Amino acid sequence: MKSNLKTICAGVLAVMLALPTAISSAADVSLTLGHVAPPQTTYQDAAVRFADKLSELSDGTMSVNIVPGGALGGLGELWAQTRTNALDLHLIDIGALIAMKEASPFLVLFAPYLFRDQDHFHSYVQSDVFKGMMKDVEEKTGVVYLGYVGDRPPRVVTSRTPVTTPDDLKGLKIRTPQHPFIINTFKTWGAASTPLGAAELLISLKTGVVDGQDNGVIDFVGAGYADANKYFAPIDYIHSGIGLWMSPEKWASMTEQQRAWLMEAAEYAGVAGRDIHVEQMKSAFEALQEEGVTVTEPDLEAFRSSIEPMVTGMDGKAWPEGLYATISGL
Repeated sequence: MKSNLKTICAGVLAVMLALPTAISSAADVSLTLGHVAPPQTTYQDAAVRFADKLSELSDGTMSVNIVPGGALGGLGELWAQTRTNALDLHLIDIGALIAMKEASPFLVLFAPYLFRDQDHFHSYVQSDVFKGMMKDVEEKTGVVYLGYVGDRPPRVVTSRTPVTTPDDLKGLKIRTPQHPFIINTFKTWGAASTPLGAAELLISLKTGVVDGQDNGVIDFVGAGYADANKYFAPIDYIHSGIGLWMSPEKWASMTEQQRAWLMEAAEYAGVAGRDIHVEQMKSAFEALQEEGVTVTEPDLEAFRSSIEPMVTGMDGKAWPEGLYATISGL
């Protein structure tokens, strides 16, 4: 009897001694987050906000290693790594979901002038329309959407020569993201669209491989592109924002508490990012003047009307019929 009691007590003691170690190893989580943009951009800012908040919420038991600049691969590679659990977290423009064929309806986000302004885009991201579209992608790909983590400036065009109408783009080599709709948009406006990765852009502008680029004012200033392009045309043809996704297996390995921290950190990054975005926009436009960049006054109606036939022709083909009208009416 005494022998059995000693054995039981020894077993309980062993479990108690091992318990803190088991809890500690389960709680301490290091995550890798990859994105394609240079470090001096809104992508990196959003990633840092998320990482800092996650560390705070978890009392330092969850940390994020941010790898910017496409160091882990290009857009398609990062999506593939996220889906196959080789990458824990992927941060990117929400519209970049279209790199996965299962997310093709999101192509509508690249339709020029779909959104009136950034507030309209916020309304969309908070709508049942968006939630339904995102749920469909999650079910088909396994990736888990953590939330909206930051605003992006409206997309503009910068160049070596002034641009005020679509005719001014004719013959120019304009760097665009590797999104087919943006490529077709600039081709419609008469430019020679040249897809390049963000890591190649600055040297390509400086050496004349491209004459200009499509981007937002914050990233334009932060990445030093003003050294090569001295004309800034605020055509504001696309409004967008940044999302954050987690790999299926990593999400499945998280405890309920850790999942709650991840979601809360993402929500914080998005909400806090709004005021930061407003200040960054103001500072960026002030920096344009300091950099000697001329801000032109484009004929927005000319840009809208020239692209309208293309947008109309894509309805029901590039995205489900009526989706453009539904979103524009939110």
